[in-house]
Amino acid sequence: MARKKTVLPVNLLTIAAVVIIFAFFLPWVRFGGSFAGYEIPDLANSIGKLKSFKTWTGRFDINVYLVYSLFLVPISAVAVIISSLRGKNAKLAAWVAAVLPLAGLAYGFVRKGVDVFTRIETGGWLTIAAAGVMLLVLLNILKLPDRR
Repeated sequence: MARKKTVLPVNLLTIAAVVIIFAFFLPWVRFGGSFAGYEIPDLANSIGKLKSFKTWTGRFDINVYLVYSLFLVPISAVAVIISSLRGKNAKLAAWVAAVLPLAGLAYGFVRKGVDVFTRIETGGWLTIAAAGVMLLVLLNILKLPDRR
């Protein structure tokens, strides 16, 4: 009986998604210390609480909780991988995984200027690069050659 060969769907979206998930656990930014992607929302929440405690305003600051949308990046990358393994279309999840990191970089650049580039660490650069590759694939600018 011949063994059935299992072929994994290897495309640039799946490779970029794996890189995004891997990079999420590497240091992303440097603010007195290095912080991985999963640590940033808690760090921002703590800073926001200290800021509101200092001013005694007690106002609801959406920016403190908006940073938790950062978790959508690896979640959407997992969705890309699962969709690829099941042979389904992963474009929506890939758009989320591609646009959010690039939008975060643009937001940081507008808020902090060139200083944002000096604070980004390995995980952040890997995520930005993988998001850029995803965006180029989604815009049909970059393609992986067919294997025959």
